[in-house]
Amino acid sequence: MAVKLFLVEDEALVCELLAEFLGELEEIEFLGDARDGATAIEKCRKLRPDLIILDLRIPEVSGLDVLKVLHMELPETKVIIFTGSLSEEMLRTTLENGAIAYVEKAYGLEELQKAITSAIAGNRYFSPSIARLIEDYDF
Repeated sequence: MAVKLFLVEDEALVCELLAEFLGELEEIEFLGDARDGATAIEKCRKLRPDLIILDLRIPEVSGLDVLKVLHMELPETKVIIFTGSLSEEMLRTTLENGAIAYVEKAYGLEELQKAITSAIAGNRYFSPSIARLIEDYDF
């Protein structure tokens, strides 16, 4: 059975590339995308995805606030943070609110695919710079 995946990304080109990439993964049923936080919450409530790829810097409602709402309302849904933003505070907040993986966009699609595979298996995943940050601090 395919994993139902939803994408939250505000940059049109990145969104289109990710949608094409995700559509090629056999284990994924791509449900669609949202370009802002308010739409993301509304669509996720309706579609109830198994997995969400979430950018943190999105308009209307921030990615962190989207994560907090979805973690409360859809606790079984796994969330991969896929963003260009990295800070200790952001990382801590995402982990406290149920994110299963955190990947910096600079690492690209191969790293995102590793995170997807890991998340589907129920395991946490962090891109290399984030893994180092976690080792350096008590998370």
